[in-house]
Amino acid sequence: MHVALFTDFHPATLGGIQTSVHAQRRGLELRGHRVTVFTAPTPESTESERDIVVLSALGGVLVNGFAMVLPTPANNRLIDATFAERGPFDIVHTQTTYGVAIAGLRAARRHGIPVVHTVHSRDDVFIANTSPVPYLSALTMRAMHGRFVSHRGQLPRNNESRAARHAWRTMVAQAQAADRVIVPTEHFAGRILAHGLDRPLQVISNGIDDELLDRAQATERGATHSGPLRILWCARLSGEKRLLEAIEAVRQVANCTFDIYGTGDLRERAQTAIETGGLSDRVRLHGAVSQADCLAAMATHDVLLFPSSGFDTQGMALLEAVAMRLPVVYCDPDLAETVPEGGGVCTRDPSVPAIADSLRELAAHPAQLAPMREILTDRADAARQSRLTDSILSIYTDLIGGTRPAMPQSVPNVPTAPGRLPMLGHSVVALRDGLKFVTSLAEVGPIVRIYLGPRPAYVLTTPDLIREVSFGEAGEFHREELREAIQEVIRGASNVLSGKPHELRRRMIAPALRQRRLNEYAVVAADLANTWSKSLRPDRQLNLVDEAHRLVLDTISSTLFTAEFGADAKREVQQNIPWLLGQVIQRAALPPPVRRLRVLANRRFTTKSRRLRAEIGAVVAEYRRADRDFHDVLSALVRHSDPETGTRLSDEEIIDELLLMLAAGVGSTASILGWVWHEIMRNPDIATELRRELDDFVGDAPVTPDHVAQLPYLRLAVLETLRFWGPWVSTHTADGPVTLGGTTLPDGAMVVFSPYMIHHNAHYYPDPETFDPDRWFPGRAEEIDKKAILPFGVGIRHCPGNNFALLTITLATAALFARWQPVADPGYRVKPSNRDFVAAPSRLPVVLQARHQVRE
Repeated sequence: MHVALFTDFHPATLGGIQTSVHAQRRGLELRGHRVTVFTAPTPESTESERDIVVLSALGGVLVNGFAMVLPTPANNRLIDATFAERGPFDIVHTQTTYGVAIAGLRAARRHGIPVVHTVHSRDDVFIANTSPVPYLSALTMRAMHGRFVSHRGQLPRNNESRAARHAWRTMVAQAQAADRVIVPTEHFAGRILAHGLDRPLQVISNGIDDELLDRAQATERGATHSGPLRILWCARLSGEKRLLEAIEAVRQVANCTFDIYGTGDLRERAQTAIETGGLSDRVRLHGAVSQADCLAAMATHDVLLFPSSGFDTQGMALLEAVAMRLPVVYCDPDLAETVPEGGGVCTRDPSVPAIADSLRELAAHPAQLAPMREILTDRADAARQSRLTDSILSIYTDLIGGTRPAMPQSVPNVPTAPGRLPMLGHSVVALRDGLKFVTSLAEVGPIVRIYLGPRPAYVLTTPDLIREVSFGEAGEFHREELREAIQEVIRGASNVLSGKPHELRRRMIAPALRQRRLNEYAVVAADLANTWSKSLRPDRQLNLVDEAHRLVLDTISSTLFTAEFGADAKREVQQNIPWLLGQVIQRAALPPPVRRLRVLANRRFTTKSRRLRAEIGAVVAEYRRADRDFHDVLSALVRHSDPETGTRLSDEEIIDELLLMLAAGVGSTASILGWVWHEIMRNPDIATELRRELDDFVGDAPVTPDHVAQLPYLRLAVLETLRFWGPWVSTHTADGPVTLGGTTLPDGAMVVFSPYMIHHNAHYYPDPETFDPDRWFPGRAEEIDKKAILPFGVGIRHCPGNNFALLTITLATAALFARWQPVADPGYRVKPSNRDFVAAPSRLPVVLQARHQVRE
């Protein structure tokens, strides 16, 4: 197989991760597999090597001496070109948490390749020991990482600093995005699981290249040295490794020498400590050396000092020391997993005096070292890479052809829609005429790739595929991107929740939308529709689109909270919801980097959102204090407890659901209401039949809830409007690989479907471009494939407010056409605007002519 190995540390540099990655690469190549390494640049490497691809770094930016790489478009193009030239690749294996690993993860998802991720080190401890402002560094790292890898979900609470929590959020997010995760030790596996990782995890030790180890072990060790205790250091010279503490401990032990191999940020401070402590005669800095030189040094020393505490998951120097039968003095009890019992000394605590006491004991009684070496002899070959490669290969094989779902059709074989522009993708054509664009995709294939800017999305063009998503058959999906876009105003409503939280929230809001409640809301909706219709004036032009929004907003807000102390909140809703809704739609459509540039609009959005939430929150608090049923939505939400769990909605959760109902109603319901009126006006035969029905059942009386069941033709007209003008786009994001119709899409893939497209496909609806209410008449409706009826969605995200929406639309339409005959402006052509999930009519300019003087 061909493995793409991504690491932020160039193989020519020195360090534990580098030597581990080198051993893995060599082990795979010795088994006949091909490895291509993608890595960061380094001054140490000037010679080109075909199987090493060097990505571009940020100029002049170094972190702990290493170049910083970002997954820029240029690096993505280089990776994609390499995949095309040298492919196919079977596995992507990422070895770090930083830019190169992120680029590898994203490349794997673009190309549909499984990802294995190895977690090597503790970024939380590294940041705490190397940054002057750990919290800011951890937060910055998380923010940068989160631009490219999803940080969805919440971490379990652990006893740690805020900086550590941010660092763990980044580490877990990188691992969570992989298909399989490898960690080197059991103790670290427990730690990362405690921080919320739920991906398949396997413990596989780091290894040492067999050939290198054979040569080093062949070096003969002389008789036990009779002079001072010879102490060795082989590690990076940085704060988390605690070199300065090691030097101070050695200073307190007279009968010893200390050889330090490695380089890093602490070199100058270490040199100063040696000189000021008068240690130049017995403490020596040797600088960076190769792994072979380090192993050779281990053959001539008495003990390895490894004072790291709470940082190393499995220090490479520990593995090397065990392989070379060199006793170890260490401070972290967790590392006893690598150092066999009796093969070294764990200090009583990490302090300098404790380290000095352990060294002093060995210097005074060197005979203790011989039995330690004997114990280490039994473990000397445990870290040979040849013993570990099989375990890694089994993971690769499992992903490619074992437990991983079969992939008869890979993502690269999904056809791309025509009309893609460089950098802009299909965004221009979608914005210019989104309805025509989506309906054209059905001819391209069952799954069609489109590009929203540079990002691919996968459009499903058949009802069966849409149902696989909607009923959870394809895999898991989430809406974290939508949540992030609207979190200032709606933070955690049912439309952005996923999994069990979504299931519970749906149960919690269901009582507010049951039939008994709908009967109560219908009275309010009918009264408002009659009052609104009566307020209209004849023989003057008005825009029915504006009227639809005004009436729907008034109806929904009046059924959410009816108590007198809700008046201020209702005014706040009516003043701000239309503007906020427009902003929500724009924010959801814009990529996060572009959205963040809208500084003034963002500030205004945040201010209005806070004020609106505060007003509604005050009403929720009053309802709780009143503890009575006002026969509205808020009463149902406040008073309900889930029978399965006993859970009750918090104030914040109720605010979210109220705002969601407002947003969905004002946007989608008002748009459909406008289209119902438009279709009736532009189809004289339909208008005539509707007027006949209204005359028979309503006459000159006000509209009442009872009329809803007495107006069957109006119901057919509404159903046909929902078909003809149904939602034109719905999006979901894959939470892990998902398989649709035999095609596997990667974790993070955006999946799109369009009820409008299905509703305008002649395969499901004969003569789909004709507005024909009679197609829903008994006898004809049975011919329609129920799978192709999608105006309110299906499955777990089926719109819970569909019955209330139908009720509102029916009563408002009956109230308008019973009293008035709208005459459309013959010179105006109504156009659909696709700036919402449901296309909206641009304007409906009309002049009203009176039909009846309705009795009050």
